[in-house]
Amino acid sequence: MTVSEQNKEQSILESARSLFLSKGLAGTSMHDIAVQAGTTKSMVNYYFRSKERLFARIFREEFAHLFASIGAIIQQDLPLKEKIRQIVKVDLEKLMSMTELPMFIMSELYRNPEIILKDLDHVPIKKITSRLEEDINAEVKAGLIRYMDAKELMINIQSLTIYPILAKPLLIHRMGHTEKSFNQLMEKRKNDIVEFIWNSIKV
Repeated sequence: MTVSEQNKEQSILESARSLFLSKGLAGTSMHDIAVQAGTTKSMVNYYFRSKERLFARIFREEFAHLFASIGAIIQQDLPLKEKIRQIVKVDLEKLMSMTELPMFIMSELYRNPEIILKDLDHVPIKKITSRLEEDINAEVKAGLIRYMDAKELMINIQSLTIYPILAKPLLIHRMGHTEKSFNQLMEKRKNDIVEFIWNSIKV
């Protein structure tokens, strides 16, 4: 593939990413992608064959970006509370940099489960939760915390990080926050979430 072809493919990918994040799979057409990329529908088909294949690639990349850093943190040799602290920090910073991502993932999981779930087979979720389970058991054995299933712990963390991003329009338009105060709230929650989670399991 020539440099020109690589640039064209990347331009199509970035245009599709922007449109899928804002409009979802159903709301985006190959024509829309072509117009935004400054090319033709036939060229988009040439590089990616179908909207579904292009969407699957975008979703895979975005999902991987969201969870790759979390997986890396869990695999480190750190105390459990420090892992929770780093997971919360990375999670919130990634979500704040792309606030459309959580809604995109959740809506497409419901609208296109056959595409999404098939494309998540590469994500090593069992490996990640297995290591986290080891950390939890070690802290329980040391008498520091009460047992909590690793999957449940991740659900609790992700619920507390993702919900405010999903609810951002409500928080700004109905609960008196400005863009600045919302960002300040998210910064404060980096510590608040950690303490809330830890207090719920510590002995």
